[in-house]
This record gives sequence, structure tokens and C-alpha cells, in this order.
Amino acid sequence: MVENETLNCLKKSKLFQGLDDIELKDIISFVMPAEVRYQKNQIIVNQGDPVNSIGILRKGTAISSKNHFNGNIQILRIYGQGEIFSLDAVNTTLLTSPVTLVSQAESSVIFVPFLKIFRTDQISLEVKKIIMSNSSEILSNELIRLMYKIDVLSKKDTAGTNPDLFKSDQREESGCSTFDIDMTQDQLAQYLCVNRSVLSKELNQMRKCGKIDYKKKRFTIY
Repeated sequence: MVENETLNCLKKSKLFQGLDDIELKDIISFVMPAEVRYQKNQIIVNQGDPVNSIGILRKGTAISSKNHFNGNIQILRIYGQGEIFSLDAVNTTLLTSPVTLVSQAESSVIFVPFLKIFRTDQISLEVKKIIMSNSSEILSNELIRLMYKIDVLSKKDTAGTNPDLFKSDQREESGCSTFDIDMTQDQLAQYLCVNRSVLSKELNQMRKCGKIDYKKKRFTIY
């Protein structure tokens, strides 16, 4: 039963797209992925922790944040069901997590020893090429997303709340102008690198101007 759940999780993951059941079962039997469950607000990975596995969220959501020396916390993104984290860390020489990842609700994570896949002859070269190609695409998409965020936040006249930022992170995924942002206003302010009072003022101003509308976590862009 557990093996079937792991197989289904890997089949749905972008990292393993293009592989059939036999190839995935071979990976599972060799690297032995482990599933770990987390409660709400429980730390999954701490900033600075050694990392040798990627994580796939089988259930729940998790929030990624950066802790700075001055005590400030910057939220980088929220991971949803099926998404992969720590793929960047396992591809570096330091093999340490640059962020802290916290479960937003009851979550389940499947950890896959990523490097082990490439250090064995028991997994074919063709399978390795497919995984590496998928890995490059995932990391490239993430880099573009972060570059877009930096570009929007660097504009002096936006106060960090340009609706284009919401389009970048949410509309492309949902394909529509109405979407949910699974963050509190405090978290959204940390994500946009602004004070919460400034965020509230800017959101209200954009709503008055007819640019957006929102209720709790649901936003609509016009």
C-alpha cells in the first residue's frame, strides 16, 4: 500500500515525467524513498540543515522562508501538493538548505535521495538523462519566477504590490484572473517585503481603483 502511494506520487511529479511504472519501481526499490508526516507549523527543513534528499509534498502545503541576521523573515514561496523542494540544495556543492520550510497544515512529504539515483549503475543512463532534463526545467522555471518577482519588487512606484506580481505567481498556474493566495496578510507582507500597514493601504487603494478585488485569501485581477 505504501509502495503504491509512493509510486503514484512519483508518477504525478514533474521530476519523473516520461518514466514508466517499471522504471519508477526500479528507482523506488533502489533509493528507498521515505514518507514523513508533519503537523501544522512543524519545521520540515531548517535553514542551514544538511540536505541529500529532495522532498515531494504528497499532502498539504508548506511555506518557504529566509531568516536574516537582523531578525527579519522573508517569505519566498508556498509549496502545494505535488511540488518539489530542496532540488536546488541537492545540486550544490554545500548540500545545505538555504531556507526554512514549515508545514502550513497537516502534511505528508516523500523524501527521495536524489544523488543516489546518479551514483549507481542499477538505474539506466536514459532514465538519469530524463530526470536530469526534468530537473533542469524545474530549476529554470523557478529561476524565472524569482527573477520576475525581483523585477516587480524593484519598481519604486509599486510599493511591492503591483498586481502583475500576483499574475506571475498565481494566474499562470490557475489560467484565470481569480485565484487563492494561501497566506495571511502578515505572510503576504513578508513575501512582498513591505510593512503590513503599507500592504493593506495599497491593496485597498488598488481595489478602489478597480484594479483588483479580494476577500480573505481570494483575489481577482481586472
